Amino acid sequence: MSHSSELIATDIEGYLKVHENKDLLRFLTCGNVDDGKSTLIGRLLYDSKLIYEDQMAAIEKDSQKFNTTDEAFDLALLVDGLQSEREQGITIDVAYRYFSTDKRKFIIADTPGHEQYTRNMVTGASTCELAIVMVDARHGIQTQTRRHSYICSLLGIKHIIVAINKMDLMDYSQEVYQKIKADYREMAKNFNIDDIRFVPISALNGDNVVNPSEAMDWYPGATLMKLLETVKVDQDKDTEHMRFPVQYVNRPNLNFRGFCGTLASGLVQVGDEVTALPSGKQSRINLFTPSMVNWKRHVQVKQSLSR
Repeated sequence: MSHSSELIATDIEGYLKVHENKDLLRFLTCGNVDDGKSTLIGRLLYDSKLIYEDQMAAIEKDSQKFNTTDEAFDLALLVDGLQSEREQGITIDVAYRYFSTDKRKFIIADTPGHEQYTRNMVTGASTCELAIVMVDARHGIQTQTRRHSYICSLLGIKHIIVAINKMDLMDYSQEVYQKIKADYREMAKNFNIDDIRFVPISALNGDNVVNPSEAMDWYPGATLMKLLETVKVDQDKDTEHMRFPVQYVNRPNLNFRGFCGTLASGLVQVGDEVTALPSGKQSRINLFTPSMVNWKRHVQVKQSLSR
């Protein structure tokens, strides 16, 4: 059991005191299906000694039950909680996990890689400051790699860590790593991302996740955990340029059309002019409503005033 776990068990107030002044980083894992997103999160927690013994026992039992990997235990099961996810070995919903180190607190959103679950990926990314884009070293840049990177850019996420995973299956080749790195940089020229970093990893074996890899001594950079602990996100808030990614169009009747989502940056008020992309059409904000309950109340008030 880790020091943090022991402190929680013996002195919860002391644990909260230790962590109350730490910076909080919200990040997500994204990328193409089967690139190892859930396994990476499991490895982060496991190598940081942030998994309880009863959790490990449950994971070992479920690994034998669902037989999703050839390993003794499947670290991805720490975040793949739905029955259908465990049976199929995929991520469908967004799974959130909280953990902390001596330097920082973290909230992770593990998002699905399948195209049909892209909306869930957007939901998970909407509150994040950093994205770990997973790339399978065997396949390189894929369609969902491009799509998820573009969505992160659209949402105003300014920090990207490209984790080139499954390097063990490519004999830890430096040439493979450098080619994927060059391909991603070329693709990212079209995106508005200020900070892109690269790290070659094996989530399954733990190379360069929390601990440095002996098999990739040619890599001079920091481990993934070190990057997460040291990235600076304090100055990222943009209060000037309004960005509102639309996640859903709400049209309960013919007289109302609302656009649902999270305000990614900027300030906005009723009457402001907005431009919809990619069409370029302009409109004006007429009403804010956090829920349909408030919309119905707004209609009732408007009807009362018109009598």
